[in-house]
Amino acid sequence: MSEEVYEISDGFEDDEPDTMKNTDIDGQLYANVNAFKPSTRDGVVASVHVQWWKRPSGVAAVCLGLLCVLLLAAIIGLSVYYGVIDHHNSTERNQLLTSYNNLTKERDQLQASYSLLIKERDQLQTERDFLSGRFTNLGWQNFDSSWYFLSDDTKTWKESREDCLERGADLVIINSDKEQEFLFNLNKGVWIGLTDSVTEGNLIWVDGTPLTTPRYWSPHQPDNGDGKPEYGEEDCVHIRNNQSHLEAWNDLSCGIKLNWICEKVL
Repeated sequence: MSEEVYEISDGFEDDEPDTMKNTDIDGQLYANVNAFKPSTRDGVVASVHVQWWKRPSGVAAVCLGLLCVLLLAAIIGLSVYYGVIDHHNSTERNQLLTSYNNLTKERDQLQASYSLLIKERDQLQTERDFLSGRFTNLGWQNFDSSWYFLSDDTKTWKESREDCLERGADLVIINSDKEQEFLFNLNKGVWIGLTDSVTEGNLIWVDGTPLTTPRYWSPHQPDNGDGKPEYGEEDCVHIRNNQSHLEAWNDLSCGIKLNWICEKVL
């Protein structure tokens, strides 16, 4: 607390001697307590004590101090907030950069794989064209995705299959109406790769798959020789060329000699 002393100029006097007003201790000047003793004359107070925080300047100083504290707290808070945000953004940026680098690497790998596949495709196409030329020169015919060889001579079913195997193929397996029509239009009675020589009545293709559909049997066929001794066991299937293409299959004795058709898938 500070005190201010105001003198009344209209005749008030201090009764204390001058030697009591000030005392010099260790070279420092201190005001004697009696010097601040108020004089009262005619009921007038000579000294007025004013508290500093009650003055307008004190209130302003307090407000300014509070504002400084609030401003400092705000600055610290913003610093912490933006520090956290910057750390988060930095982490997210690093993650995105890592993802981008990984994607770029995968893209390059896919591009390399794609280029390799293109190269392999072109090589296969070249080989296919070369083989196609050779097959054509050797009497093979192309239909859909397969190549077919129609024999000029006749052999038993077993001998016919052996010939196909030597050519890197096998007796034909029929999978569609269009393929059946193509083979029928070759206009020859030919062995195909269907037999029940292993188990009577259980017809299977040469690749071991059972006969399901489609089926192109002539009327009343297969009949396994219809029980007539002169026909013997009829365990192998051929295509007749004197029926419609959808009713051209017939079972026949495997020892009879016919033309045959080999099939090779490239």
